[in-house]
Amino acid sequence: MPRKARILIADDNPELLAAMKTRFEQINTEVYTALDGYTALSQAAKHQPDIMILDINMPAGDGFSVMERFSNLPETRRTKTIFITGDRSERLDKLAFDMGAMEVFHKPVPFKSLVSTVREALSPKAA
Repeated sequence: MPRKARILIADDNPELLAAMKTRFEQINTEVYTALDGYTALSQAAKHQPDIMILDINMPAGDGFSVMERFSNLPETRRTKTIFITGDRSERLDKLAFDMGAMEVFHKPVPFKSLVSTVREALSPKAA
């Protein structure tokens, strides 16, 4: 039996983090969480997720630094990254896409669109 897809979600808002964790567990994935960038890096190295959903602005390392450090590891270069942020500046969105982000969602997070994007990323044709 193939392993479940692994998702790492990092956000400094515990309520949003819990809601996203619950939602993604409903689509039969393994979900790991972190409240800050340092913990996100640790979880990413330990679990090697297929997708990371990272808040851009969080303590102990923002989402950009997590993605950058994680993408330098040879075994995890193919991990897809989705950013979430409360900042609606076009400059931040451009930076995220320039770094290779799959998508950027603005808070409040549109769960239906986020789940749809994750499903698409996990589909065999997206590999």
